[in-house]
Amino acid sequence: MTHTLDTIPVTISFNQVLDMLKLEEDEDIALVHGLFDTAKEIARPKVFYREAYVEEVAGKKVRINGLTFESDVLAANMKEVHRVFPYVCTCGTEVDEWSHKEKDYVVSLWLDMIKGAFLREANAYFREYVKNAYKFNKLSAINPGSGDEHNWHISQQKLLFALIGDVKGEIGVTLTDSFLMLPIKSTSGILYPSETEFVNCSLCGRENCPGRRVEFDVKLYAQIFK
Repeated sequence: MTHTLDTIPVTISFNQVLDMLKLEEDEDIALVHGLFDTAKEIARPKVFYREAYVEEVAGKKVRINGLTFESDVLAANMKEVHRVFPYVCTCGTEVDEWSHKEKDYVVSLWLDMIKGAFLREANAYFREYVKNAYKFNKLSAINPGSGDEHNWHISQQKLLFALIGDVKGEIGVTLTDSFLMLPIKSTSGILYPSETEFVNCSLCGRENCPGRRVEFDVKLYAQIFK
């Protein structure tokens, strides 16, 4: 069964945006204030997800609802899991299309950061929604293309979209030929119940990554990639 969440509130404040952008010039602050107010009014973040079931885990292959994915990391995390929630979450096509009218490079970067904040809020909302709706204490997520390339290859985005359903028709998110999502400020993955939280960063050896949430876990890496 598929579900669409399309009334996700945008609650981030302008002061939080200022802290994020690190602006100091009064002219820049005034400009961003107006843009933020418009973006917040336009934005309609969305999530499209499916309740699905892990049918088999064999080696690095995981069969979910009849579709077989291949990933050491996915297989390691799905061994004790039965029900999963593959999903696509987005800042929304409305604010994305509006933001592309901006031609100034720096202002466009500011708008991208604002859309990224909308996306993070939507992701957090989705997690809490699933926790409450399905009575889970803790959840983790694994995402194709996140972390090192061989963790879960980004090319499996296509199979993940097929598993979820009509992503474009429901929330407007499409895949490029290189498996990137449009709008760019979108994310996809599989959310699943787990008492031990998994973070993609723990298996990524890239140094100086600005988006790193946890340190690289050498022991976990060796355990999964034997």
